[in-house]
Amino acid sequence: MKIEETQKLEFLEKMILIRQFEYRILDFARSGKIFGSVHLCVGEEACAVGSGSALKKDDYVIPTHRGHGQAISKGTNVKKLLAEIMGKESGLCKGRVGSMHFFDKSNNIIGAQGILGAQFPIAIGAGLAVKLREENNIVACYFGDGTTNQGLFYEGLNFAELWNLPILFICINNLYGMGTHYGKTCNVDIYEKARLFKIKTDTADGNDVEEIYKKTSLLVEYVRKNKKPALVELYAYRWLGHSALDSRPYRPKEEIEEWKKKDPIKNYEEKLLSEGISAKKIEDVKASAENQILEAVNFADESPYPQFTNDMEI
Repeated sequence: MKIEETQKLEFLEKMILIRQFEYRILDFARSGKIFGSVHLCVGEEACAVGSGSALKKDDYVIPTHRGHGQAISKGTNVKKLLAEIMGKESGLCKGRVGSMHFFDKSNNIIGAQGILGAQFPIAIGAGLAVKLREENNIVACYFGDGTTNQGLFYEGLNFAELWNLPILFICINNLYGMGTHYGKTCNVDIYEKARLFKIKTDTADGNDVEEIYKKTSLLVEYVRKNKKPALVELYAYRWLGHSALDSRPYRPKEEIEEWKKKDPIKNYEEKLLSEGISAKKIEDVKASAENQILEAVNFADESPYPQFTNDMEI
């Protein structure tokens, strides 16, 4: 599968955009500009961009509670997403739901969930609806490693295979469920759990956007063609804490620094330069991402807070 230069630069721009977006959210959360808890995906940008770019616009997406990057990759308006997280009337859901529960009807993002595992029964319902309507869409259900040690995950896999539902389960294995390392909770890789249900699986380096895109694209094609589920496990690492105010005391500094050497953005930029893509084009991509963030910040800052009335339509 050949990836053209234009698409490679789009990958880079989206990853940079997601990282800058998340760091801006972090600043706002720590300064009190954003209320409530936010969960950031710094370090997981390649997972969002590589997998999201393999989907069609009409495919349904159920993001995780750490899903800003997954939404941006699918095409969610950055201005409206930031405004929503800041509780502004101009947000995706008019400032009513914030970071963990946003949805974006225009891009078939059918809702992030604050309860871990809640996405699985929702994915089953969406997959069944696609099947009964005889649509050619698929459902992409994102989740983390910490979600796979409870019943809803297994029930979801069972029903998806039993009913032949067009669902791609996308696991971003960032090693930690809140503050607990995955190795302390289970000795089985997540893709092996799916194989118990005879579900087609694959794995990918969560820091390699092109590998993720290629492998996810093949599974998307399989799910769409065969109307059956599949699962891909992406091995990544979240650089920041579980939430914005988590200082990560449970993680060795050496571990964090070792994973930062695998930075999906820095390493991809170096790869593109080595392939002959000009530094000027890469600088243009960086400038474009920065401009989008500045525009989003201005838009959200200038937007009013909701005026709560009896009319609560979204």
